[in-house]
Amino acid sequence: MTHEEWTTGMRNEADSTGDTRWAAQTRRAAASLPRRTVPADALLAAGAALGVAVTLLGLIPAAHLLTGAGTRVPSRSQGWWLSLNVGLIPLIAGMILAADRARPGGVAAAFLTTPLWWVLLTHLLGVSGLLSGWTAWPLSPTATLPATLGITGLTLGGMGLYRRVQGGWARLRNPA
Repeated sequence: MTHEEWTTGMRNEADSTGDTRWAAQTRRAAASLPRRTVPADALLAAGAALGVAVTLLGLIPAAHLLTGAGTRVPSRSQGWWLSLNVGLIPLIAGMILAADRARPGGVAAAFLTTPLWWVLLTHLLGVSGLLSGWTAWPLSPTATLPATLGITGLTLGGMGLYRRVQGGWARLRNPA
């Protein structure tokens, strides 16, 4: 069955029953069915992972500029701003992917590839000579693995948060 046939069947089943609570749950379930295939979800998530990697790596030049090319320590507010962005960017990406009904497995697989994007992008940034004093360095596994797991966890956490809020909001609107 196609996605449309499955959704139509669920809605017809919900319309034909006398149990309003079950009908409301069935309509919500039909509305939350994924629309894409697993490879399409993985491709979407890979694009999101690249976008998150580019955005997070954009914080490196920002920190470079804030610290005067490493000549001074960033102020407390500057450090707080950079840290907040490192946490919020993957969380928001997860919420956007959940709103688009991406499957968590494809998202997790795609976001576990972020070290590859980091290596490629830091090398390009180092080769381009855009920042004085910048050299591309090889990423150490002891630093990369926790960062990758943290970003993947924050993204999946954003997906879960969106789904919890969406489900709670639907129950508030339709208490039956």
